[in-house]
Amino acid sequence: MQPGFNILTVFRNARFYLFLYVIALFLLNYYSKTLFYRPSSMHQWRQTDCLSITKNYYEEGMHFFQPKIHYQGPVDGKAVSEFPILNYTVAALWKVFGEHEFIYRLLEYLIYLTAIFILFGTMLRFYKSRFIAFFTVSILLTSPLLTFYSFNFIADVPALSFGIMSFCFFLTFYFNKKISFFYWAIFCGTLAVLMKASALMGLSLLFFFSVIDLLNLNRIFKTERLFTKKMWPAFTIVLSVTVIVSWYRFALAYNLNNSNNIFLLTVLPIWEMDEAQIIYNLKNLFNNLFPVFLNKPMLFLFLCVVMYVAGRFRQLNVFYRYAFVFTAIYFVFYILFFFQVFGVHDYYLNNLMIFPVITFMSFASIITKTNFLISHRSFVWLFLISLILFNSFHAAAMYRLRMIKDDKMVYWFPFNTEEERNLSQYLFWDYGNAIKKVEGLTPALREHGIQREDFVLSVPDQSFDISLYFMDQKGRTIPRDYFSMDTTIIFSYRHKKIKYFVLSDTTLKAQISFKKFSPYLETFFTSNGVEVFKVKPSFY
Repeated sequence: MQPGFNILTVFRNARFYLFLYVIALFLLNYYSKTLFYRPSSMHQWRQTDCLSITKNYYEEGMHFFQPKIHYQGPVDGKAVSEFPILNYTVAALWKVFGEHEFIYRLLEYLIYLTAIFILFGTMLRFYKSRFIAFFTVSILLTSPLLTFYSFNFIADVPALSFGIMSFCFFLTFYFNKKISFFYWAIFCGTLAVLMKASALMGLSLLFFFSVIDLLNLNRIFKTERLFTKKMWPAFTIVLSVTVIVSWYRFALAYNLNNSNNIFLLTVLPIWEMDEAQIIYNLKNLFNNLFPVFLNKPMLFLFLCVVMYVAGRFRQLNVFYRYAFVFTAIYFVFYILFFFQVFGVHDYYLNNLMIFPVITFMSFASIITKTNFLISHRSFVWLFLISLILFNSFHAAAMYRLRMIKDDKMVYWFPFNTEEERNLSQYLFWDYGNAIKKVEGLTPALREHGIQREDFVLSVPDQSFDISLYFMDQKGRTIPRDYFSMDTTIIFSYRHKKIKYFVLSDTTLKAQISFKKFSPYLETFFTSNGVEVFKVKPSFY
């Protein structure tokens, strides 16, 4: 033990209690079990897309600007969406530690926790209130949406995390003028936008305040003076914009040149929808997606805090005035510009979590100027602890409902809706009925001489990559509905030189599509209920 070290100082440290809370949530969410799960549950499609890019880096050379997926719709599987730094990093870690999917989950979660602790430290630095700081980070830690996607394979939460870091670093720089915080802010903000263009709020605020100062417009906008020397800050801003624009131009050209329409690199606005679609998405957004974004009591509290901050707007300093208004406007416009995805895609909401963060930080900047927290200390503690406990159990129950079949906690927790339970049961059924069967198929494929480059046709699979990634096999997929309704769909793949046909749901052998195709098939082997056929040369 070092001289002068006092163990009591550890227990008085607010970060230590946050660390204990994170451990408690890790156990409550049963992350210790799901850490080793394959990609599953909600948006398994998008999860396997990310892992597919990682796997192809790992197997085919670490060529950063040539990302590929298993699905062979694009030329040689070449396709890209977000800046693949996560995929590339995980592939590099696999080279060192071996191919383990849990490394991907851990990396995303560590990035997320880094943002949590930086946010917590920033709030303690400026507001000296453990009440508000702890509650603010608990909102993120107990959001059902973030509880699921922070321990996952999708880049949205890492992008959000770097966006939060960028905001915190720039907030610190804005008030203490230490230039290193500015460079950290621009680095994290640039990385956030590269990962997801929707994670732009932290960097946008940095650009806004910085450009005002660089152009000497501080008096007009009533903002702080930021830079004593302007050349290097101006250069890094130009560099950031150049890198971001260059990447997205490259991604668009890469996908276009490889005949790829797999990944969305544009918007899907509300004004391109008909009235019935708008009504359906609106109901789904408010009934299903927003209650996953924040649970219903938290949504109500959040709206109350938004109205409180708006009502006390004049009490905010200039920084928070702009931050609050910008993120509120961004929240609304983001919903409008991506409204079409809200029929099903909850993960598009992840990067909107920056609005609650900035709202509660704005609230903190107002409330800490009063004596409310001191004069109502007991009430505040009781209220926050009660709400944090409820949020923690609710998020854990939602996570377990999605991830763990027949989990005991889900049965006794009374606040999961019937609709959520039914969706979960359907996902487990759909996963187990066909896709799960191919998870362990790769050794059998290799034993029978099928190489990962041999083109296979996988049925049924509604995605591009789920079954192909699990088999580590190049090829194409056909959804169940298409296979059932279009009796000639398989013949549209003649030019692809299909070598093998993988059928993971043998009940589809009764379909006319299979009966028309069967004269061109030769039974090869069966494993775990999956039938694999050779395609005869006469098919081509």
